[in-house]
Amino acid sequence: MKKFRIFTLAALAAISMSAMAQVYDYEYYDHQYQPTRSTIYGSDNDAFGLFYVQYNAVTEHATITNHDSENESNSAVSLGYSYYIPLGDIPLFFSPGVAAQWFFDSEKEDGIETKSNMISAKIPINLVYSLQVSDGFRIEPYAGIYGRINIWGQIKETYRGVSETFNLFDKDDMGDAAFKRFQFGWNAGLNFRITDAFTIGAGYFMDLTKIISYSKGKHDVKGNFQGFDITLGVNF
Repeated sequence: MKKFRIFTLAALAAISMSAMAQVYDYEYYDHQYQPTRSTIYGSDNDAFGLFYVQYNAVTEHATITNHDSENESNSAVSLGYSYYIPLGDIPLFFSPGVAAQWFFDSEKEDGIETKSNMISAKIPINLVYSLQVSDGFRIEPYAGIYGRINIWGQIKETYRGVSETFNLFDKDDMGDAAFKRFQFGWNAGLNFRITDAFTIGAGYFMDLTKIISYSKGKHDVKGNFQGFDITLGVNF
């Protein structure tokens, strides 16, 4: 009877050890080999936001009939937000947004110092393709259109300590060369998304409608904005 009890306890111990080994093997396999979800925003086609600051190298390009074209360089700084909306199961996003822009320029010629400033609201709408290179890095080309509403602008000229200010949108101040209030354009570029924290990138933009359009004698003058963007943003 004693031998039977010892045999029974040994059998139960062997069964328990076998069950524990199976559970350990299953948990080890599940932990080591089952796929995990990436922590990158949008990697599983989730919607996310991008808050960004942008430097804009702007060229005011003017074409003049019977005359060479003229380019005037100035700069802008933008503060904006874009929202990335996934389109189905493919890594393609629809991205509307809004940005506040400050255009500025300063130059001095023939003793006259000229400073120009303009505040605008830009509404970009882009399609973005997200190509995952690694768990912490994505390449995201984008292309789309934008509308820009010019809210306020002025030119200040100073000569020998005397200053005069002109409203860029007022025909009484600027004549036929007054700026227009709305532009429509296109843009394209390449962003790099680093983990779930940052986006950096560069792009090109060009107005398709004119910010100035008038005739002066035998010359027709038309001008638009175009240039390059450098972007630094935070994903959330």
